Amino acid sequence: MKATRFNFYYLYFFLCTVPMISQEKNTPKNIYSVEIKANNKKISYPVIDLNGLINLSFDDLDAENKDYYYQINHYDYKWKKSKLFKVDYIDGFDDNLITDTNNSFNTLVDFNHYKISIPNEDLKLKISGNFSISIHDEDGDFLFERKFSVVSKKVSVSSFIKKSNELKNYETHHELDVTVKCNSCSDLISSSSDLKLVLIKNNNWKDSKVIEKPDFKFTDRLIYKNISFSAGNEYRYFDNSKINLTNLKVYKTQLNDIYNTFLTTDYDRNKISYEYNPDKNGLFFISQNIDNPILQNDYSKVHFNFKPYDLNQIKKVYIVGEFNNYELSEKHELKLANNSYQGQFLFKQGFYNYKYYSVNSNNELKYYSGDYWETENSYTVLLFYKRVSDKYYSLIGNYENSSKNIIK
Repeated sequence: MKATRFNFYYLYFFLCTVPMISQEKNTPKNIYSVEIKANNKKISYPVIDLNGLINLSFDDLDAENKDYYYQINHYDYKWKKSKLFKVDYIDGFDDNLITDTNNSFNTLVDFNHYKISIPNEDLKLKISGNFSISIHDEDGDFLFERKFSVVSKKVSVSSFIKKSNELKNYETHHELDVTVKCNSCSDLISSSSDLKLVLIKNNNWKDSKVIEKPDFKFTDRLIYKNISFSAGNEYRYFDNSKINLTNLKVYKTQLNDIYNTFLTTDYDRNKISYEYNPDKNGLFFISQNIDNPILQNDYSKVHFNFKPYDLNQIKKVYIVGEFNNYELSEKHELKLANNSYQGQFLFKQGFYNYKYYSVNSNNELKYYSGDYWETENSYTVLLFYKRVSDKYYSLIGNYENSSKNIIK
């Protein structure tokens, strides 16, 4: 068995406590390239079945031999703690030392790479629902977490995507219709049970919706109609896979103490027409062009330059994407200089999607892409179910669809 901390202390709390609520804490400044994958495949949102495999990996750029520990936490459909003990959802032991760790080699930026796979010899999951893998230091302090879900399919879920039915949103929004097929839908919709439909846009829980009730109920199916999302715009991108070469987005590279990648200037897209620009819906992909991509891919300092239309009310500007879990943090904040926002941030060799967000003097959030119905987005549908006698919400169905073939 792998090492665990404070075994007696842990055993007591294993039996007597419940997990903490999902914590909104930004990823530490030394942690980069956090990836969570389901069954070794990159999908819009990591969903596995009870026999599936989930992998979490990250780099520590402090490049010191640190002890990191991981915990598995269970939540409801809104990421509030479930009323469960650890023994209710884990078969094995929690709070384990990460032992799969390796040092980078042949890189100018040194880092240690850490990886966790669930299930493993220490634990496996027993139930469905929302989960997180949370990372803690040797003192037990919480550092960061990433979310995933486990499904035990009881029903069939499908959806299709269309332009908005509302005139004011016709050119700027998507609407989803969702159908749930069930043998006896009256068992799901009753006074003794609770059913919640959750929709996630582009793998971003900050852009998700909870639908409390279906619009139509039949004995064999439930129908949810006209669930609206602002369509947004395609993500911006850059590719530093070939770290010393230019490409369509990279106009210059330099090698100083480390590699430097200079991107062409980005402009505000709120007042222009939609332009087709295929993206990966916010995802990022580490380059696979070398023998050992995990340990031999280097980091470069990527230089951003962004010019919005109006600087007057802007307080702070950030770049966001899956690469930083859509966090608005100092780690990826641009600074105003010469009438544009500029920043230099470390990125491992790969392909990245990103967007610009700002917070103004009234703490209002804004992004600089506009909303266009033509935008291709990925939408994940999750169906949660709980009977009055149950202690937790189980995930009984899921579906993923794209607006690539939107119904006009």
